[in-house]
Amino acid sequence: MKKIYTLLALATLMLVMSSCGDDYYYRTSDLLGRWQKISVIEEGYEYDLVPGEYEEYIFYDNGTGIYQNEMGTRVDFYWDERGYNKVDIRFSDGITEYLYYEFDRGDLIFWDTSSRRNGRVFRYSGGRW
Repeated sequence: MKKIYTLLALATLMLVMSSCGDDYYYRTSDLLGRWQKISVIEEGYEYDLVPGEYEEYIFYDNGTGIYQNEMGTRVDFYWDERGYNKVDIRFSDGITEYLYYEFDRGDLIFWDTSSRRNGRVFRYSGGRW
C-alpha cells in the first residue's frame, strides 16, 4: 500500500510541475521592435520620404504587431518568420503580405518579390527598444 501512495504522490508531483510552464511562446528575432520607413529604393536609386509620409511596423515577441501609416490608420497583425529571410504578415483586415527582408547597417530592408531588383524596396530604421 505504501508503494501505491508513493507512486501516486510522484505522479501528482510530476503533473503539478509540468503544468507550471509558461503558456506563452515568445519569439527571439531581429525583427522585434519599432521600425519606421525612411526611404524607398527603386531601380537601384534610393529616395528619402517626402514630408508627411510615414509608415511604421511594430513587431512584438508574442507574434503580434501593429502597422501604422501617415493617415493614422493602425492595423493589428500576426507575423511568422518563414525560413532565413522571409516573414508572413497577416493583418486583421484580411490582407496578408509575404515579405523578404535583410539588414543593412542596422536598417531593415523589406521587399515583396524573390529578387530585390524587381519591384520596390523599403528601408526602415529603428529596431529593438
